[in-house]
Amino acid sequence: MSEQQLKQTVSALDLRRAQLENLSQQQELIRGSIDEHLRAKETLENYLKINKEDELLVPVGAGVFIKTRTGDQKEAMSGIGSGIVVEQDIQEIVKHLDEQLEQLRRSAQELAAQAEKISGAVEELTRSAQQQYEALQRGASADGS
Repeated sequence: MSEQQLKQTVSALDLRRAQLENLSQQQELIRGSIDEHLRAKETLENYLKINKEDELLVPVGAGVFIKTRTGDQKEAMSGIGSGIVVEQDIQEIVKHLDEQLEQLRRSAQELAAQAEKISGAVEELTRSAQQQYEALQRGASADGS
């Protein structure tokens, strides 16, 4: 067992750990996106249930709210990509959010599977590096005896 082989194993281990960290960050972004989509869906569904004369507080940021009434509003504005916003039926928006949620959940599952595979590789490389190091140490102590 050579020192060069150990260095290669450690380099491969570092690469796999970096990949695992990258996947972890991607998973966190997807979790945040899922949470955002769920909040939007829940808000729209609850909005459809309220009486048309009920008063709402609409958050505009920094702890500031606007008082408004719902009226007979059954449509909302929805981003469709590239900075384009269109007016759509709320039920259609909820349906689209459900589709996006399903897509996000599939992506999360795929990332989890990749992370599990890479985690197994990290464990194997860690064991290999440890064995290589121990073999080098035994060889060095045998030479020094």
